Amino acid sequence: MTANRGIEGRATAQGLLTAIILLSVAQAAIGQFVAHGVPLFLRAAGQPGHVIGLVYLASIPFILNVLWAPVIDRFGHRRLGHYRAWMLFGQSAALFAILGLSFSDPAREPLMLIGFVVILMTVMATQDAALSGLMVRGLAPRDRARGASFRTAGAALAGAAVGALVIYLLADLGWRAVVQALSVFAAAAIVMVWTLKLDKGWRAPGPAPSFLSQLSLFKRPEARRLMVVEIFTGLGLAMTFGLKSIVLVDAGFGVGDAALLSLVAGGVVGLIAVLAVRPLVDRFGGYAVLAVVGAVTALYCASYGLLFRDGFGLWETGVYVLIANALTFGAVPASRAILLGYCAAEKAATDFSAFNSVERVFVLIFAGAGAAMSDVVGFSGLLWIAGLGSLAGAVLAWRLR
Repeated sequence: MTANRGIEGRATAQGLLTAIILLSVAQAAIGQFVAHGVPLFLRAAGQPGHVIGLVYLASIPFILNVLWAPVIDRFGHRRLGHYRAWMLFGQSAALFAILGLSFSDPAREPLMLIGFVVILMTVMATQDAALSGLMVRGLAPRDRARGASFRTAGAALAGAAVGALVIYLLADLGWRAVVQALSVFAAAAIVMVWTLKLDKGWRAPGPAPSFLSQLSLFKRPEARRLMVVEIFTGLGLAMTFGLKSIVLVDAGFGVGDAALLSLVAGGVVGLIAVLAVRPLVDRFGGYAVLAVVGAVTALYCASYGLLFRDGFGLWETGVYVLIANALTFGAVPASRAILLGYCAAEKAATDFSAFNSVERVFVLIFAGAGAAMSDVVGFSGLLWIAGLGSLAGAVLAWRLR
């Protein structure tokens, strides 16, 4: 099986599915640390909800990679591999950004810390676009659901690894020890990316896309419909995600124990959800799975909003976090299996990044707003709003199945 057969759509490029898992672990480990570890350390240091909300807003560069995705599609290193070169560059830059984080202090310099998060997420966004382009070009149509599931599974494994091997074991030693351990992980990832062949030896992606073609994907009505479903269904998932760190610390979890629950146990539950969802996507289609996820999310939000108005205990918090992880990871393979079929091979990174960028705008707004408004509106009111949005998304997805 030659590598070029994958990009011609007849067969998946040899070894690509395995590489997707490894690359996803390498990239998602840093994203999981920012999304879970940074808010936990900030809350444990006594920072208020609106400061924690800034972490999600600081991730905005991750959703703006559509602005430079055409550069990734147009320019690449022929000998290293078009998208492989971008991943090597991104992982190396991420290492330097992580080392910069070690000079910040969650208690005394939260804004400096958030500034380094902005840099780090810009770098990770570049890697994300490159991996997306590689998947669009290298996966055969019959392997799209598998590829999307493998990528999501990699993110779940990364959460478990970061939570267990970095935050949980080293939380008592403080912020700097945790960040330095993460830098070792990032350095090892550079070596791993270098050993993978990926698209080395593939022909060029095709005619270079225009720099003004970022949102051309949305000329297709099917892409617009998928986006509407994602926005509404994702309201409940994003809200619960944004509240997770605050709920954990306020319930009495320390940083290490919270990481053990949210990242390790949550990653295992997420991995199980991915494995359960993948055959359902193959059999019933992505929209049917999204409808079920949206309906369960609405029920979950309504139940917590009604039953736990006075706050969560340890057990209620644990169940809250695990269900949120299962639903979040379960939704991704369904939506991305659909999206892979809408992206053009000659501008793979651009199309995939365009959809991700628009979707992530809403996710970060919902997550940041949930964290920032938690002290004012209360958890119950926010969960009811989130549940209604997910229910609307479930109804629309069911109609489109």
